[in-house]
Amino acid sequence: MVKTTSFQHYLDQLLERFASLQGGAVANYIPELSTVEPDGFGIALVTVDGHVYQAGDSRTAFTIQSISKAFVYGMALEDRGVETVAARMDVEPSGEAFNSISLEPGTGRPRNPMINAGAIVATSLVKGEAAEDRLERILDGLERYTGRRLGINEAVYRSERDTGHRNRAIAHLLRNYDILQGDPESPLDAYFRQCAIEVTARDLALMGAALANDGVNPITAVRALPSPLVPRVLSVMATCGMYDWSGNWIFEVGMPAKSGVGGGIVAVLPGQFGLAVYSPRLDPKGNSLRGIAVCRAMSRDFGMHMLRVSRTTTHSVIRATYTAAEVHSNLLRDERSTRHLRAEGHRALVIELTGELMFVSAEIVSSTVAAAMKDRDWLVLDLTRVTAIDQPGGSLLTALLEELQGHGKGVVVAGSDRHFAFRQAVRTRFHGQERPPRLDDTDMDRALEFVEDRILESAGLPVQDFHAERLEDQPLCRGLDPSELALLAELLTPRKFQAGERVCREGDSADRVYFLKKGRVSASLRLDSKHDHRLGAYAAGWVFGESAFFEGHRRTADIVADTAVELLALDPEALARHPDAAARGLRCRLLANLAELNFERLGRANSEIRVLTR
Repeated sequence: MVKTTSFQHYLDQLLERFASLQGGAVANYIPELSTVEPDGFGIALVTVDGHVYQAGDSRTAFTIQSISKAFVYGMALEDRGVETVAARMDVEPSGEAFNSISLEPGTGRPRNPMINAGAIVATSLVKGEAAEDRLERILDGLERYTGRRLGINEAVYRSERDTGHRNRAIAHLLRNYDILQGDPESPLDAYFRQCAIEVTARDLALMGAALANDGVNPITAVRALPSPLVPRVLSVMATCGMYDWSGNWIFEVGMPAKSGVGGGIVAVLPGQFGLAVYSPRLDPKGNSLRGIAVCRAMSRDFGMHMLRVSRTTTHSVIRATYTAAEVHSNLLRDERSTRHLRAEGHRALVIELTGELMFVSAEIVSSTVAAAMKDRDWLVLDLTRVTAIDQPGGSLLTALLEELQGHGKGVVVAGSDRHFAFRQAVRTRFHGQERPPRLDDTDMDRALEFVEDRILESAGLPVQDFHAERLEDQPLCRGLDPSELALLAELLTPRKFQAGERVCREGDSADRVYFLKKGRVSASLRLDSKHDHRLGAYAAGWVFGESAFFEGHRRTADIVADTAVELLALDPEALARHPDAAARGLRCRLLANLAELNFERLGRANSEIRVLTR
């Protein structure tokens, strides 16, 4: 379980946590690498949506070394075709060190393109006659991945060239088998230069993100590798990318990856992100010690193993975003409360989600909320249309809620009853805390109503105990003169209901109009034996059951008391039969007000539709 309050904070925490890991040593078989600062440490992650997270020395330049092998292998496949490349090298894990002379008996093919022998062959297959031509092709190809032109560390190149006797022996042995053709020194020199290309952790994370994004750079939208070749490159990274520790890596971390003795590791979670770590301290296998620790921790904390059963994420995770000033709950309130919510409802942000919440989609939600909540007090998160929340997505979402709580924000989550594991994780995380996220609302309307109540309470306006003692406070009584109000009061019958009692039943004869004096009621449709759908709600000061003004109508929904309520019931027939001549004028005024209220509701509905469909 993640112990931090946001993903950026999580990366910062990882950096602090593993900076104290002092084992390992910088590579010294290449003299120039032995001079590298051993405690450099940077982390970068780039999602397929182009969001970039960085911590520590993420922009410190270092030589790419063997990480280049995966990307140059992709270029060889693109330049020469799969069959031609396969004729020159296999894709089987060697189980041996990266600089081993691991060739197939009889053919002399290298075991895979991630060991030095295979990498030299892959470089030879990149288009270009001379070393300079091949290098230019490689730099052009990497530029599509990184979005910038990379340079070469000439000192490291010369150091590798002057001491690379084993690689030189491998190249000449490959020439002996005709795997390399022509002068072996030409591709070998291009290979030495290729390994000395300088990158940053951010560059590597972006390169990984391009592979995660089906070969397309998620920031520049430039295609770096043809789509059919992406699975081939990732497959070899998964089985051979971490030298002779590849089996343990895929078992423990579970992401295609490639390491280099310069201290870098790039890992890819297809469809979601590229992750890179830079730390020159290497373990005995030649992998970054801290890099492995970081990747292992992230995989465990967020459930990122590629073989973990999960669904594909959706890029349309956010269905709608609006404030409580733009869209109100279905609760009809008194005019003073309604005016206040129009003025102060911007303090509550509502985000409706849809589809599946995985790491990337949850990260989209997190970054959207972080940008929008600065001047707001409440977040209402709607999960009613979310079909699934996996462990990484749930962990990020829970961390987001904790961060908001830490900044004094209130959080209401609607529809969490559909996602048991996420609901339990949130309850566990916030157990015993003073202001945990509210998870009790099964639909958005009730969640929004709850937040509206809190906004009104913060302004000192009454909510549950609100009374509309005077008839003139009722919207249906607008403009009535004192004599008309007196006549109406004469015709009203007081009634009381306890919370949960049914005031009206769907299908009953519509014979009364009800003025709500105290409390709240809801109108709902019974969908089945267990589920109701709330159509709307009414607070003190409102009227319901207006269809009783028209003969022959029946109730179209159940009306249930949400709280203890006090009502004033009007029998429209008694009004029509009243001997006072003023009764006819009163009825006309009530019907005119009813028409005006319906026009107001229609205008409000139109405004909200525009917000919800923008």
